[in-house]
Amino acid sequence: MLQPQIEQALTTALAAVGLEDDHAVVTFSDRPDLCDFQTNCAFTLAKKARTSPMAIAEKICGAFALPDVTADFVRPGFINFTVAPALLCRDLAAIFQDDRCGIPLAIVPRRILIDYGGPNIAKPLHVGHMRSAVIGDCLKRLLRFLGHDVIGDIHLGDWGKQMGLVILGLLERYDLSGYFSENIPAQPPFSVEDLSAIYPETSAKSKTDAAFNAKAMEITTLLQKHERGYYALWEAICRLSVEDIQNDYARLGITFDLWYGESTADPYVAPMLAKMINEGLATESEGALVLEIAEESDTAPMPPVLLRKSDGAQIYASTDLATLVQRMEQFAPDEIWYVVDGRQKLHFQQVFRAARKARLVPKSTALYHIPFGTVNGTDGKPYKTREGGVMRLQDLVGIVTQGAAAKVVLDDDDGEIARKIGVSALKFGDLINNRNKDYVFDIEKFVQFDGKTGPYLQYTVARIHSLLGKCETTLDINGSFHFDEAIFRQIVMDIYKLNSAYELAFAEKLPNYICEACYTLANSFNEFYGKFRILNEENAARKQAMLLLCHAVRKCLLQVMGILGIDPVEHM
Repeated sequence: MLQPQIEQALTTALAAVGLEDDHAVVTFSDRPDLCDFQTNCAFTLAKKARTSPMAIAEKICGAFALPDVTADFVRPGFINFTVAPALLCRDLAAIFQDDRCGIPLAIVPRRILIDYGGPNIAKPLHVGHMRSAVIGDCLKRLLRFLGHDVIGDIHLGDWGKQMGLVILGLLERYDLSGYFSENIPAQPPFSVEDLSAIYPETSAKSKTDAAFNAKAMEITTLLQKHERGYYALWEAICRLSVEDIQNDYARLGITFDLWYGESTADPYVAPMLAKMINEGLATESEGALVLEIAEESDTAPMPPVLLRKSDGAQIYASTDLATLVQRMEQFAPDEIWYVVDGRQKLHFQQVFRAARKARLVPKSTALYHIPFGTVNGTDGKPYKTREGGVMRLQDLVGIVTQGAAAKVVLDDDDGEIARKIGVSALKFGDLINNRNKDYVFDIEKFVQFDGKTGPYLQYTVARIHSLLGKCETTLDINGSFHFDEAIFRQIVMDIYKLNSAYELAFAEKLPNYICEACYTLANSFNEFYGKFRILNEENAARKQAMLLLCHAVRKCLLQVMGILGIDPVEHM
């Protein structure tokens, strides 16, 4: 990477003239017509030296030395760096030849567990599940590419009251006596569609029928005590539901390393609560077990963590804390990231405080809640079907696939290409937005082949693939290159910016930095493609430079598409 080299040369120049600045940062120029990189360190140093920024900048430029990079100063004290075409060309060749396109591996790899997905058993995946999975999967891919040891856990909701409601609903509809005897059926008499219909019905009924609600709570408690019949029925429900969930995520190309659920942490709950009680941390309040986590520095009320209800039932906080105990015991991660809806902010504040107070995780283990906003329709409200219901995820994938198929001419057997284009529209349309904000899902906009869309990246790569397939000239990486057009320089600078976006996306946990940078690179390349007749270029050195640009851009875009979870297509 050239930017760190310029920073190092700047630091050396500062020392040579008796100046010190640990924060002398070189940034990309906001005026590419004037220079490639710039720094404003002269202003800070001038204040310390009680002299003018121009005088400091002149000294620094006089001492700056880096082959093929010139340093100039302009009023009122900015220092501009311009890179010679020869160096840009050498760097581009090195990036193309590198297996990682110039992206370094982490010097100190971290073990990071990412909790993303979080669907509930017996409920179909819907549009509300999309962001956690898409963002979490992208971050997992990015972390792995950077060299970190990453574990992705779906963390299924399989142990709460909803399970009691579903079981009660099934018992009212089917003869399930076999699960309570030695005659457990090989295949359950109910389907995934039955499960999807039963939960909303029983949930609504529990709100108006006190006896029904009490029965559901009783079943939940018996299940959590591993009562044989209920537990066997629960296992059958989970198998059926997990298979359906796996199929839905497979359509999006999203995977998980662990298919753990809240139930997986159940064996850790009782010992954890006993420890908290013995240490005087957890106390009874109106029959319930709570943990006070308020601190003197709080500027707003912080309610205690409810660990166990008065009827003995567990709740999310206790299973989340037990899950932390389990994760530390099994994986000992350096960091744990929770990619969960921003509306759960208070919950994670409570859980993290409780975990620290009870010393369930060491101080060295970082805990992060990575929030995200909602997916809205063009009306600005949470995205729904035309009938006003919640859009199922498999239906959403179907819609974007149909939208993609309408944009391209496909052979009869090219349905998979349409799916790849549709999924790219879905993922990029989500990831290009700052995850902290809500965004509008507009299928017509997302499947366009121009603008900030996934299909635009696929189209750019397919265009390069087609061009290189027609080219009869072979790239000679050690040959002579003629590099004189402004757009050539712009493309190399855009590759630098894309490469710097990797670390920025990691540091801030914001994939949109990568999306913006790869769109900019694709846009510059398409400007270049439209301006020059690459295949008919007669100047050999100039044609080699063009081919190097094509090969390097394709490789960089394919690499970043892999991190975004977007599959390339050979033709569009």
